[in-house]
Amino acid sequence: MNEKSIKKIAFTLAETLLTLVIIGVVMALMLRSISRVNPDKDKILFLKSYHAIETAIGNTINDGTKYDQNTDENADFSAIPLATAKATINGSTYCTSAFQSTSTDACSNKVITANNAVCHWLADQINFVGGFSCAAGASTLNFRSTSGVCFYGWSGSAGDVTGKVDPTCDNKGYQVTVYKDGRVTVPNGSGIQADAYRWIQDQTQIKN
Repeated sequence: MNEKSIKKIAFTLAETLLTLVIIGVVMALMLRSISRVNPDKDKILFLKSYHAIETAIGNTINDGTKYDQNTDENADFSAIPLATAKATINGSTYCTSAFQSTSTDACSNKVITANNAVCHWLADQINFVGGFSCAAGASTLNFRSTSGVCFYGWSGSAGDVTGKVDPTCDNKGYQVTVYKDGRVTVPNGSGIQADAYRWIQDQTQIKN
């Protein structure tokens, strides 16, 4: 191979640098695009928790041992749970006062009422760590799931119940409403609540 042919196939320093610059620009654009599609941790944890709530509520509203299934009037969360209704939470049994007075089962406390039933049903079916509380109050920490999400304020007046699902556990989470007939929705709002509403709407559009 002579000197002329070698010169024809060799790259100059300028060409090499230009190639490296182009590769660098392409990589930078790719990394920027990849970072945009990285999953939002709050979104993933919220949606996972939201569907866990849907499942727990669906299982409960259709459970004949918790609510009277024979009449529409009583088969909802505005009614007092059946006298025999109970929840097993962290290995302890919680029940209505009527069940406590007529049963030989050892109930941990006579706490399940129409006002706090939703909180107990969620705690019964969603895996969590640590203690739990179903005391009334919007800022009350009910429990923290094993995925690290905190549930706040799931206790209140009988019927439609609104609580918070908070992936950061700073009591600034996303509101979720459970209607007395068992429907679960995310109310629209401003700030981060608008994000949660959009996430649910996006999922609905995909399903349709």
